[in-house]
Amino acid sequence: MKDRLPRGKKWLKLASVETITLEQLKRCTTSRETKEEMDDNLETKGNWLPDHLLFKIFLLLPAETLCGLRCVCKSLLNMINSPTFVEAHFRQSETVLITESSVHEEIIHSDFPLPSNKTECYFHFWDILSGKGHRVCMPDNLRNIECILAACNGLVLVKIRNGGGLVVINPSTRNHIRVPLGTVGFGTECYGFMFSNFTGAYKVVHLFRESRNIRCEILNLTTRSWHAVDGPNSKEFVLITTRRSVSAVGALYWLPQSEGCKHVVSLGFHDEKFLTIPLPISSTKNDRLVEIGGSLSFVTHATLNLIQVWILKSGNWLKRYSINRLYDITGFVPLCASTKEIVFEREEGYALLHVYNFEAEEMEEVNFKGTKRIKDLYMPHVKSLVSWDSPQL
Repeated sequence: MKDRLPRGKKWLKLASVETITLEQLKRCTTSRETKEEMDDNLETKGNWLPDHLLFKIFLLLPAETLCGLRCVCKSLLNMINSPTFVEAHFRQSETVLITESSVHEEIIHSDFPLPSNKTECYFHFWDILSGKGHRVCMPDNLRNIECILAACNGLVLVKIRNGGGLVVINPSTRNHIRVPLGTVGFGTECYGFMFSNFTGAYKVVHLFRESRNIRCEILNLTTRSWHAVDGPNSKEFVLITTRRSVSAVGALYWLPQSEGCKHVVSLGFHDEKFLTIPLPISSTKNDRLVEIGGSLSFVTHATLNLIQVWILKSGNWLKRYSINRLYDITGFVPLCASTKEIVFEREEGYALLHVYNFEAEEMEEVNFKGTKRIKDLYMPHVKSLVSWDSPQL
């Protein structure tokens, strides 16, 4: 995860920017001018800021607001949809948390007559620093979502009930595509998103256990078709559902068992082959893999009061950070991280998050107001403009 954790006080100071922009959007959309007249007026009458200033201002706005601004005029549409802007916005976008059960349907209550039992579908997110929850409405044609399977760079993979297939969606832009289910009928399985830093393309990986062997199939989002590849060694990949995969450096990574791992299992994006990478030390129960600054990181509980953060560089593990506390931190489970902070969930609690600042060496407790089932795991999600069909190099 890059440096896209919430921006705190700086974000509050810039809240007026979003308000002013929304007012401009309201005036433009209620005007009688045609789109062509609006573009001409903006260019000839000087009623708009220079492009380079708009670019910087718009980078500070959330993705949901930018989606509305694309409807103002062609010049804003082209700017916001440009690969340069999408990439720049992605690098500083807000990171929130989601769970497997973050999608809900609710009945709409209105004073006016509505069609029988009309419902709305929502994605629920939770802010990391404040702990508050908020929701985003989904398109009307998305119903019966069973659960969230994986998330990567702002894209979310969801499963539709009753064999309805899979959907890849960006909740911020509401853009989505339906893709077919792969092999079905196996209770032990897991899904992951794989991203290529070189081409900007995405793949969906499906692992499932058949008898004593672990099978693997990969969905290319460009062709929307599945193909089988050789699975990992079942002796090296003990449990395929204990940990979520992490996408980093053009590969997908797993800790292959709940504890006592001596290696990481990786799947390359381009060669689609499984490899094992030795860990610097054997893993413990609450150790996790996370992405930091585009690199794979191994967060391990070295002792009762010490957490170490290792970074994989050119095939070698380098110890980057050490987190020392005067109390027991073995129950702190890593969720996500940036180059400045790392977020932990307390193993024994439902509503406690801890954010550790690497520079200040301080641990802050967050009263997390998220609700989840016991089996749910929190996943980091980036509120970005990224799409699966517009590669960002």
